[in-house]
Amino acid sequence: MNIQLDDEAHAWIESKGKHLTVKTLEVKGCCAAGVQELLAIPGKPKDIQKYNEFIVNNLSIFIQKNIGIKDRLELKISGFGFFKSIVAKGFLE
Repeated sequence: MNIQLDDEAHAWIESKGKHLTVKTLEVKGCCAAGVQELLAIPGKPKDIQKYNEFIVNNLSIFIQKNIGIKDRLELKISGFGFFKSIVAKGFLE
């Protein structure tokens, strides 16, 4: 898995304890097909067995096992000041 993150994202994850969990969030509607989005959350997952761990620049990135990402996963900072968060972008299969 090719995981890309810039210096700002690296510093943010490091400030949150050096662990990041990436999983899918499925949004279901009553009238349309469900949409799958990637969700990045600081910290370790509760059930580590459902995730693959990747070490990137001394950070632990836990990625849900059933996520089908085609070639790469990008981690970037979104927002500013106190409202900063991390966003995971990748093309799902």
